[in-house]
Amino acid sequence: MQEIYNTLGEERELALLFLDIRNFTSAMEIKSSYEVIYMIRKLFVLFNHSITSAGGRIIETSGDSIYAVFGLDTTLKTAVQSAVDAAYSLLHDVEVFNSSYVQPHFNLNYEIGIGIHQGKVVVGQYNLANKEQMTVMGLPVNIASRLQGETKELNNNLVISESAYHLLTDPKKAEMRSVNLRGITSTMNVMLMGDPFHRKNLISDMDLDYYLGISG
Repeated sequence: MQEIYNTLGEERELALLFLDIRNFTSAMEIKSSYEVIYMIRKLFVLFNHSITSAGGRIIETSGDSIYAVFGLDTTLKTAVQSAVDAAYSLLHDVEVFNSSYVQPHFNLNYEIGIGIHQGKVVVGQYNLANKEQMTVMGLPVNIASRLQGETKELNNNLVISESAYHLLTDPKKAEMRSVNLRGITSTMNVMLMGDPFHRKNLISDMDLDYYLGISG
């Protein structure tokens, strides 16, 4: 049986980040699908840059969502800190993208919700249509995804599990909340490390030039 398990992947401790663009559907109601998809692709270029620069790897994208992992080549403590660093960069990416592109050209304002958790997962590879694809699966993945979903209910764009928070090198002060996640039997403590939604953007000209260069 152990041999069969080994063929399915390797157990690792990783940090897990889920991101969702909050008003993706509403944008499609007022703009064409092509316009919205074009904007999202440009935004995903920025997101990929921030995630990989922090040492993360995108495992999956689906419509307006991204699932990324951190710690494939580092300790868990470093992985969690890298995931939070990436989260703040992602939030800043959205502010710059709104100010430099979406607001002036489309009169829209995107927001994102991010959930972060950590734990033991199974990292494996599977072949789909003759293409190797990395998979990272386990209960911590589901929890991280649920935390992202809680950002709307908690009105905070970055929600991290308490267990992940305690692994941070120098954590900023954050408000603790207890939540009941769908499909999870136990109540869970989480930390609100972001800002309420609909916060006014404060972007410098230097930011605009830098991010426009990345997104093309």
